[in-house]
Amino acid sequence: MTTPRYADTGCAAGSQVRGCASSSPDASSPADYAWNVNFNNGNSDYNHRNNNAFVRAVRSVSPASAGEYQGVTFRALFDAWQCARRKKVPSRNQLGFEANWIDGLLDLVDRIGAGTWRPKPTTCFIAKRPKAREIHAPDFGDRVVHHWLVPQLEAIYEPRFIADSFANRKGKGTHGAVDRLRGFVRQVQSGQSGGWYLQLDIHNFFNSIHRPTLYAMLKRSMVRAGTPLETQRIAHALLATSPLQGGAVTCSTPAERALVPLHKRMENAAPGCGLPIGNLSSQFFANVYLDALDQFAKHTLKAKRYVRYVDDFVLVHRDRAQLQTWLMQIEQFLRDKLRLALKPDIRIRPLRAGIDFLGYVIYPTHTRVRRRVVKHACAALAAWSAGHVRGAVIRATPAALRGLRSIWRSYQGHMAHANSVRLRASIERRFPWLACAVRSRKFAWQLDVRVITLRVAA
Repeated sequence: MTTPRYADTGCAAGSQVRGCASSSPDASSPADYAWNVNFNNGNSDYNHRNNNAFVRAVRSVSPASAGEYQGVTFRALFDAWQCARRKKVPSRNQLGFEANWIDGLLDLVDRIGAGTWRPKPTTCFIAKRPKAREIHAPDFGDRVVHHWLVPQLEAIYEPRFIADSFANRKGKGTHGAVDRLRGFVRQVQSGQSGGWYLQLDIHNFFNSIHRPTLYAMLKRSMVRAGTPLETQRIAHALLATSPLQGGAVTCSTPAERALVPLHKRMENAAPGCGLPIGNLSSQFFANVYLDALDQFAKHTLKAKRYVRYVDDFVLVHRDRAQLQTWLMQIEQFLRDKLRLALKPDIRIRPLRAGIDFLGYVIYPTHTRVRRRVVKHACAALAAWSAGHVRGAVIRATPAALRGLRSIWRSYQGHMAHANSVRLRASIERRFPWLACAVRSRKFAWQLDVRVITLRVAA
């Protein structure tokens, strides 16, 4: 009797172990060949000849893990809620949401699934530094939706974003942009001669973004990627109407609003234009809108040394004439494709003059901290000194000392990315109490003491 051929499973003829595979027509019992399936056409006949004694291993999967989209889920919004509240000082609006967060998340699931979700009115306040501008804080429930939406869009766009776009992206940031630009400067110029840079900024950027154009960009990419309908609806709801439709709660005085120029107010944006500053979705949408510029600079202009952070971008080249040509092409592209214009402050200067970029001034041989940053640091320290320092004595609460430590360490962290050893030493000489107050460990274990007194060493 001829021994039937078996798949490479280590099973002997006539084995009763389930899972052995064979295509022998002489099989005596279906139980011996329970997994003998023709994987080419799905035929489940245990005695099908076309298996040819070969079996491909598979695993059982649920419909969701097999790629079937199950719609927006409570778990997904729960994770978005955790991201939205992380490292945030709770506001009254957030506390109201979290008092009944389960019902809040379930309501979002229902409205997103039904396609009835719409953003609620924002809270508008004025930020004064580095310059006065309107900030539109979304309702906390809307913030949760933003944190649910953006990661899905990032999965589409992150692979296509250029490496030299540094704003609002994981692993990027201001210091990464400065380091990249510093590398470009050193590639072009070594020493103190030769090399030019072109620095440009977009006029009134967020208020000038044309929402229909932006949504057309998003829709093409979402449809091509097979993005779920719920995601497309949320993106459309955020861009279909003005951020001020339905009103906005104003939390600023007339004097504070007067600090914001008229053209920078959302209420004065052109029809169909404007994204609210202060939204996670707006930050991501801004990157999507200017990705067209990034692709134009890299692939059409062939600019090898190009860095962008939000709407501030720099090109470095050895030839000034080439930068002048690029300037005219960029102006035309922004006007024709994106309906944007450049600020009048266009800089084409030699690299030895220094590039004022993101709080630093970058030279071919070194990097300095921007003067305005130093001015703000000294002003903050002077204000703290006026309330807590009397001669050689520091009297402050533990909370005040923690606040001082936070302020000074943030400035130290900024200065550490420049050649600033002498600068930091000069600030400590100007404020001789600073080292004692910051380095003191008293408040770490005397939290029950209302006021801590420190004496500055002579």
